[in-house]
Amino acid sequence: MNQPVVHGGQVHQVAKALGRPVDFFIDFSASINPFGPPASVLSAMKQALPACGRYPDPSAEVLRTRLAREHGLSSDSIVLGNGSAELIRVLPLALSLRHGYVVGPTFMEYEESLHVAGARCTYVPATSAERYAPPLKRLSSLVEAISSGSRKATRRGPGSSMAVFLCNPNSPTGRVVSARSLRTLYRQIEQAGLWMVVDEAFIDFCSSHSLMPEIPNARRLLILRSFTKFYGMPGIRLGYLVGSPDTVALVRRLLPPWSVSQFAQEAGVAAVDDVRYRQRSLKFMQQERQRFMTRLRAVHGLRVIPASANFVMVELPSRCVTAGLVSRLARQGILVRDCRTFSGMTQPALRLAIRHPCENNSVVHALKEALREA
Repeated sequence: MNQPVVHGGQVHQVAKALGRPVDFFIDFSASINPFGPPASVLSAMKQALPACGRYPDPSAEVLRTRLAREHGLSSDSIVLGNGSAELIRVLPLALSLRHGYVVGPTFMEYEESLHVAGARCTYVPATSAERYAPPLKRLSSLVEAISSGSRKATRRGPGSSMAVFLCNPNSPTGRVVSARSLRTLYRQIEQAGLWMVVDEAFIDFCSSHSLMPEIPNARRLLILRSFTKFYGMPGIRLGYLVGSPDTVALVRRLLPPWSVSQFAQEAGVAAVDDVRYRQRSLKFMQQERQRFMTRLRAVHGLRVIPASANFVMVELPSRCVTAGLVSRLARQGILVRDCRTFSGMTQPALRLAIRHPCENNSVVHALKEALREA
């Protein structure tokens, strides 16, 4: 990796650079539920204030038990982290990976974690020509080649492992893979002796595509989940990993003690229990995503990529200087995600979080004006 990993949500840095208050900006660069954290979460954290005088439960037993019941798993199949990014960072070390195949363009932390662990990273990129549909056929051919190469893959031990990293639905493209297709791919990956890591940070917006039901019978499958995106609580830092108990134990050993605060544990239980918030969020997102995409398609010069999460990626005209457009919008108080910072992106593109209708209208108008003048 030749440059630092760039993330969305850099509102504090941009505000300082432009000499503006943070509240001046509408942040479309971070794909967070526009409803913000559930009221039940804020209430649970407030009630947890007296507990700040003692250490939190290092095993997060109550939250793990609640999640286990939610997914129909044993609690020892789950490990909590200070956001899923913490878990991603230790995965290559826990699995002793020497090579990771990343289905891209995607979240850059997979690549970063592999490099930190001294492992190779090879991208299997989706293409603009295919509207960034995940390249499952190419990935399948790659796994077959690994498997058939002197049949070494079938004899590979845990000390020299390979893994496939896939985000579903993917960020920044918004494309999703069906659970059926992923099951087929996993069977091939398992037979080849590889690991499969599926990041389901956005799966709450399309839960029928989750591979979570496969966990009890899939020893080389690991699933990452996050409370950040769907529950709108990025500042609380809470995520979890699900897999076979022995693999989860390897990950847990590499995490620092008390990684998940008492406030985060209480917030997690309250969030999972808040069925009304979930229903309201899903109904809103299904309706507003379609409306937003329709308005974006009407902007001359934009190519809208089909989305299944709480954001939309739009390609810009090839002549467009993305950095200049991003800077112009920032001066107007609108932050968007420049997708050229993702490895494997060859076309100028932006990722836009889906926010409240009036805010979404404002970014559509700003893009229309900027492209017209360009």
